[in-house]
Amino acid sequence: MDEFEELILDLFEEDEEEISEDDEIRLAEIFKTANRLVKLLEELRSYELKESASLMLIREIVGEDKLLLGLATKMLQDITYGSDEKPYVS
Repeated sequence: MDEFEELILDLFEEDEEEISEDDEIRLAEIFKTANRLVKLLEELRSYELKESASLMLIREIVGEDKLLLGLATKMLQDITYGSDEKPYVS
């Protein structure tokens, strides 16, 4: 989860817009829920179930958003091929 936290912090630092208090509350709730989902995924014994559930979550989050699809694709490629650069901010 350290990489996820760093990504969120980078977004806050690079974002020129003011983030509303409501958005900060929503972001905190999303982060808590994401952490809980990851813990639940880790507790699954079946690798096939972990894989399926992970892919379903990615698909649900990305939906039809082309930008998110591109970012998710880039992130997966970096994870697979070991890139040190992480420019995931649009």
